Amino acid sequence: MFGLALVLMLPLGLAFYGPSYLRNRRETALAIHRAQLQELDRDLADGRIAPPEHLAAKLEIERRLLSADKFAEPALDGNARLLLAATIIAVPIMAFALYLPGSTPNVPSEPHAQWLAQKQLENEQQMLALLPQLVNKIKSYPPNSPQASEGQAYLAEIVSEEAGTITPQALALFKQSLANAPANAPWRQLDETRIAQAAQQQ
Repeated sequence: MFGLALVLMLPLGLAFYGPSYLRNRRETALAIHRAQLQELDRDLADGRIAPPEHLAAKLEIERRLLSADKFAEPALDGNARLLLAATIIAVPIMAFALYLPGSTPNVPSEPHAQWLAQKQLENEQQMLALLPQLVNKIKSYPPNSPQASEGQAYLAEIVSEEAGTITPQALALFKQSLANAPANAPWRQLDETRIAQAAQQQ
């Protein structure tokens, strides 16, 4: 972290090595306009522009030069450089201090096995709570209807999940569901898969 902070502070450190002759907006504008005047003189000497055009352009740049010379700039007191230097020094030190022994709170993480056991218990409780509702819902449908077939498939799945295996009761529900499931029923594949798994267990 200390090395990374130093790398990130490098662009700020380069600000100390900038050109010292362009210290504010006034000096920058004056330097640009003077360079334009020199370029105009070179163009005139090389024959790239005519004297009338050179004179008109020179007058315009001189007008801008006089206007830029009137820019009011606050006096430079060096406070920004001191603040910049303090920042460059303080950030790496603070980044290093974060990783010193005892600098971070020692909060133990929850064991993953304990978290899995808790989630499994919650899922089992939810499934047990759904069983009576699902049984009552299935009973409200005609025995050979697609709705009853779908309910039987999911009821058998819940029973299998709770037992950790496909019990005879769940297998009977899967077979009954498959017998009454339409050909394009999305739970038909679940019935076929679980019946095949039960045959392999035997």
